[in-house]
Amino acid sequence: MVTELFAPAVATAAIGAMVAFAAAPTPASGLLWAAVAVLFGAAIPLGFLLLGQRRGWWTDHHVPDPAHRRWPIAVAVASVLTGAAVGAVFRGPVELLVLALVMCATLAVVWAVTDRGGWKVSVHALTVVTGATLAALLYGPWAGVPAALAALAAGWSRVHLRAHTPAQVVVGGLLGATAAILFTALT
Repeated sequence: MVTELFAPAVATAAIGAMVAFAAAPTPASGLLWAAVAVLFGAAIPLGFLLLGQRRGWWTDHHVPDPAHRRWPIAVAVASVLTGAAVGAVFRGPVELLVLALVMCATLAVVWAVTDRGGWKVSVHALTVVTGATLAALLYGPWAGVPAALAALAAGWSRVHLRAHTPAQVVVGGLLGATAAILFTALT
């Protein structure tokens, strides 16, 4: 249950909404841009994962076999870049564009590690730690406390289920913290 509650699509949706509401000039525009961020950052990639599971391309939506992670990562990058293009065309918050570019760069690192060594960086840890770090950086340290607890729970869950080693969770978390720090440095 913890793995599903803090799944990458859930964490990515929360990150997109958090950045959209922090950057948008009005609550209404924040809601609009949050919807765009959730659609392209989380819903479309999750839809592809579920389609792949249904068609038997991988055993479940967490894509446990590193050899099968190439296409989900590529679809996620393409979807995020499409969302960034929508934001650019319709003059969305520049912070969402920066977030999209940081997300794509981070996914490129995950792809390289997975493709070269067959090692599974924990995307659960990556996304939840990104969210926790961004919450603390955007809204203050107290906002990061519940998110940090969520990150610990997500990491524990992935190791407990034997989906990742502790090292894979730590590397995912380090990539997530780096992505959040890079985002704030660029905005």
